[in-house]
Amino acid sequence: MKKALSALTGVLLSLGSMAQTITIEGDITGDLKGHNKMYIYSRTYKDSAEIVNGHYTLKVPFSTPSMMMLLPEYILAERQMYVPFGILFDKPVTYKVSTDVAKGMSESAVKGSEAAELLLAYGRQKSAAYQKMTATLQAEFGAVWMEESNPKYAAFEQRQNELQKQLLLPLLQNLVKQHPDSYASVFSLNEAREMATVAQQEQLYNGLSKQMKATREATEFHQFAEGLRNSAIGKQVKDFSLPAPDGKLVKFSDLKGKYVLIDFWASWCSPCRKSFPHMREVFQQYKDQNFVIYSISIDKSKPDWLKAVAEENNPWIQALDDKNVSGSGFAITGVPTTILVGPDGKILQKEIGFDETGNGGIEKQLQALFGGKVTKPAEAKPAAEPKVIPAMPMTSMQ
Repeated sequence: MKKALSALTGVLLSLGSMAQTITIEGDITGDLKGHNKMYIYSRTYKDSAEIVNGHYTLKVPFSTPSMMMLLPEYILAERQMYVPFGILFDKPVTYKVSTDVAKGMSESAVKGSEAAELLLAYGRQKSAAYQKMTATLQAEFGAVWMEESNPKYAAFEQRQNELQKQLLLPLLQNLVKQHPDSYASVFSLNEAREMATVAQQEQLYNGLSKQMKATREATEFHQFAEGLRNSAIGKQVKDFSLPAPDGKLVKFSDLKGKYVLIDFWASWCSPCRKSFPHMREVFQQYKDQNFVIYSISIDKSKPDWLKAVAEENNPWIQALDDKNVSGSGFAITGVPTTILVGPDGKILQKEIGFDETGNGGIEKQLQALFGGKVTKPAEAKPAAEPKVIPAMPMTSMQ
C-alpha cells in the first residue's frame, strides 16, 4: 500500500511539474485613451488581459523557453507605429514589466529573469548600432533604404552588409563571450546566420556552455553551419526522410531521377500561402514532365501544419521538418525558399522569396528545361501588381 501511495505521489508530482506557468505582472502609466487591454502573442499563441488602474496580469503556460510579444491595445486603436516588443521567458517565474506610454513599449523595464534582462539590454545596444549604421548609409548614399532597381543598389547592399559585420556582429560575439550560460545568448544566435562566416558561427557555438549547446536553438544553429556547406550549388543532397500528413515517411532518394522543386514554408508564413496559387500553376504546367514539387514545412506545431495542408490542398508531396533538415541540409534563413534539384540529386538553384511574375531564376530554368511558360487559367484575372514576394525570416519566436 505504501509503495502504491509513493508511486501515486510521484505521478502527481510529475504532473504538477509539467503544468508550469509564467506570470506577467504589468504596470503601465500614461493616458491609454480608454483602450485598456494588453495582448500577448507568438506565432502559435495569443491571449490578452484587461488593464485595470494601470495594472494587468497574464498567465501563460510554460513548456520550454520562448519569445513572446506584448502589444497594448491603444497602439492599434490609435494607429501608432509599433515595433514588436519581445520578452524572453526562459523559466516559469513571475516577470514584472513596467511601461510608460509616453516612452513606448521599447523602453519598458523587465524584471524576473536575468536572461530576459540581458536580452533587453542587448536589444538596446543593437538599436544604437542600427542608428549609427543608418547615419553612415545616409551620409554615403543619401538614403537609408533603396529599391533593387536603383543602379546604386548593389553597392548599397554591400556597404550595409559590411556595416552589419562591423557594428552588430561584435555585439553578439561579446554577449556570448560574457554570458555563455544564458538563454539570452542562445536566442540571439540566429542573427549570425547571414552576417557571420561559417568559422565565426562555429566560434559562437563553441563559446556556449555545455548546457546551452544542448538546447534546441543552439543545436539548430550549429546544424545551420553544416547546412551552408551542404547547400552550395552543385552539391549532392544528402538523403533524408520526413513524415507525410498520414505519418508515412517520405524518403528523398525515392525521388531520384526527377527534377524536384523543394519548397520550404510554414503555416504562419503569409508570403508562403500567397505563393501557392502561382505555384499550383507551375505544377500544372510541368507535372506531366519529369518534375515534382515537395513542400517541407518548418512548423513547430504539427496541428497547425496539418490544418494548413488541408486548407491549401496542394496536389503535391507534403512533409513536416521534424529533423531540422531546413538547417542542416539547406541553410534556410527564411520562408518561402525554393530549391531546384536535378535528377542526379544535385542542387541546381536556390531562391529566397517567390516571384509570382514568372521571372524568378528557378522558373526561368524550368522553362529552359521543359519549354513553355506557365499560363494562367482562362478564368483567372491577372494580378493588379504582380511582384516578388519576400521571405519571412526564421526566428526563435514560434
